[in-house]
Amino acid sequence: MSVFLPDILNLLQAPKTWGNMEVVVEGVSHDSRRVAPNFAFVAIRGEKVDGHDFVFKAIQNGVSLIVAENDPPEQLDTRIAWVKVQNTRKVLGPIASFVYGRPSDSMALVGITGTNGKTTTTFLLEAILKAANLVPGVIGTISHRWSGVEIAASNTTPEASDIQKMLADMREAGVTHVIMEVSSHGLFMRRLDGCNFDVGIFSNLTHDHLDFHGDMETYFSAKKVLFQELLPNSTKNGVCAAINVDDPYGLRLAQEITSIPIFKYGVTDSADILPVRTDISQLGLNVTIKTPHDSFEIQSELVGAFNLSNIMAALSASLKLRIPKQAILAGIKSVKTVPGRLERVKSTYGSIFVDYAHTPNALKNVLQALREICEGSLITVMGCGGDRDKMKRPLMGMEAARGSDFVVITSDNPRSEDPKDIIHQIEEGVRDSGLRKFSNNPPETIIKRGSYVVIHDRREAIKWAISKLGLRDILLIAGKGHETYQEIQGIRYPFDDRVIALEESVKLNPRINCIQTPERTLRKVKA
Repeated sequence: MSVFLPDILNLLQAPKTWGNMEVVVEGVSHDSRRVAPNFAFVAIRGEKVDGHDFVFKAIQNGVSLIVAENDPPEQLDTRIAWVKVQNTRKVLGPIASFVYGRPSDSMALVGITGTNGKTTTTFLLEAILKAANLVPGVIGTISHRWSGVEIAASNTTPEASDIQKMLADMREAGVTHVIMEVSSHGLFMRRLDGCNFDVGIFSNLTHDHLDFHGDMETYFSAKKVLFQELLPNSTKNGVCAAINVDDPYGLRLAQEITSIPIFKYGVTDSADILPVRTDISQLGLNVTIKTPHDSFEIQSELVGAFNLSNIMAALSASLKLRIPKQAILAGIKSVKTVPGRLERVKSTYGSIFVDYAHTPNALKNVLQALREICEGSLITVMGCGGDRDKMKRPLMGMEAARGSDFVVITSDNPRSEDPKDIIHQIEEGVRDSGLRKFSNNPPETIIKRGSYVVIHDRREAIKWAISKLGLRDILLIAGKGHETYQEIQGIRYPFDDRVIALEESVKLNPRINCIQTPERTLRKVKA
């Protein structure tokens, strides 16, 4: 659709203007490479790149409007308009939402935030909506997808102009409900401004992203924006929140948020939605969950107590969205696995699972889930990402050591850091937990419980761990999950833990056949 500049100016507080005030705007972008004639280019200051440095590139590409924090050049092209605002980040979302016709108004919008559990909850809700014959769209960590379109995700929560364009595309495709993973980065950087939410979900808050936020209080404040600002300011009817009150920060959030109704879920008696019967096994979950008006006999093939929390989150949102009971039950039951979340890899040498667990709490929960079904030894291959929170590395090592019988420390995505430095920091936590270093050169033939080994090459680490598996043992390959690359010194090399584990298992036992690769090719479309 086309909008006129004076209508855009009404959205802004005390803007200063120059140039052609009669321009028409048909699209919005923060990326000068993705603008077109009659677009607005909003110059935002990023962590590494300042959009103001690309204003002239955007003008060369035909934009009709520049929104910036700087004054225009003296020789401004008379065909374009220049608008100066105090903070371009704060206006990018509202401008894009307005230009694209406020797309979130036309669909139910669910935002899920928390350190862990966001992706699994989106898969559960997506399946529930499909079972109810509705048309879901997802904006998340693994991909952004709707109505036959799937785009590989580079960020959990995209930039504000990309979100609004995707929502507009979803609306055109007939999407009825959108489920969005809402990251703390996205909230802090105002990427969700311009979105009208119906439901907000808070899963938990544990140690992560402190390299960005600095401390847990600031991290919590960023998450709180969804419930303190975006939901109360939504124009939708019946806006509400679903909060995990088993989590200390969730309990605090439920006490502090008073402007919107709250569904409290958890195992505590004070929860509105809670399990009254729980059977957790290696086959999955068989539980009875009580809600204020009904009870639900739920069967799920997802493994682990932490997935019970994800199921309650999805159930809470579904009740608010008035999804029929049978669709809720059928949708949950239909989710067999979530990519990179305790995803099983075919093997005749014990059991192999790949999981995205890259925080201390996530690793702890996954290991607890596997311990409950493990009849032999539990072996963990793990590392930590570079250019990220260094404080969590020894904590990750401690959780791996406490939850495993044997730990293989290796490289993850070192990015610009030296992998040896990262491994050394993990090793401190493993060693402080009482594990002794296993002699791998010359190699010991039988691994001993309460030991660890360092193998820098991730493929070699996975290969070595598989070669040590007994039939009753479980191997967890943690940290990368669904990722299909390993990032080293700015280059992303093809690397998928699931594929590597499968290939190494086949080498050990060629009789493993009928293999279906877990890799998925995502069709790239214009966002």
